[in-house]
Amino acid sequence: MKKLLLFTGLIFSIFILSYPKLTTAFVNGSPGGKSGSPLDGGNCTMCHGSGINSGPGSFNISSDVPTTGFISGETYTITIQGSHPSFTKYGFELTAESSGIKVGGFNITNSSQTKLTNNNKSVTHKNTGTLGSATKTWTVNWTAPTTGNMTVDFYASGITANGNGVNDNGDEVYTTTYSVNQEISLSNNEEKQNVRVFTLQDNIIIEGEKHLNKIKILDISGKEIYNDQNVYLPIKINTSNFKSGMYIVSYFDVNNNYFHNKVSVN
Repeated sequence: MKKLLLFTGLIFSIFILSYPKLTTAFVNGSPGGKSGSPLDGGNCTMCHGSGINSGPGSFNISSDVPTTGFISGETYTITIQGSHPSFTKYGFELTAESSGIKVGGFNITNSSQTKLTNNNKSVTHKNTGTLGSATKTWTVNWTAPTTGNMTVDFYASGITANGNGVNDNGDEVYTTTYSVNQEISLSNNEEKQNVRVFTLQDNIIIEGEKHLNKIKILDISGKEIYNDQNVYLPIKINTSNFKSGMYIVSYFDVNNNYFHNKVSVN
């Protein structure tokens, strides 16, 4: 009987001593696959027993990708920021996906704060990169993919922790997404066709000695805003109802040759 009690007490002691290690096992970063993306299928609640986006904190993703979109093969800075009014410990995992695949390449810019995970397809925090007062910010470089016209979705799951070092009670989990489009590559061939496209006040003006088969105007995401057929130039297209931003003016000559130009509407 004494042996049984001693054995039971030993097991209980081992459990108590081990429990903090279990709940803080990922203080040095996510094991991977916890970004909240469709491919990963998991988030920080897999290791921290908490609801999602239910507390007073927040996480967000931003970048220096211009509004016109990213250029294939170019490198951009991605910023992840967590905030909480009272917690001072943070963690995250970030990844990038498009059409069901991981895209682009992450490059660590601060090796004391962040590292790669999930077969180098994601970024996460290090133990030395978790402390922050009210907010915590991490940055990483991302090189855009070199093939295909696509929209890239960045996914991040973040944790704001009370840092009690005992268990995950009170820790809060947040998820966020951020999307960027690829810049539409435009050829500068409108001069060869004696067609001039420009903006003037609240109008897009298309001039030239041309009879065009069709004119279309697309926003930078590819959504069609305007369409007209059998057009004789010059033509004035009112943009007072357009949102500010970049637009693609596409036009087809009578032989159905395709040309395009980019204009900015303020």
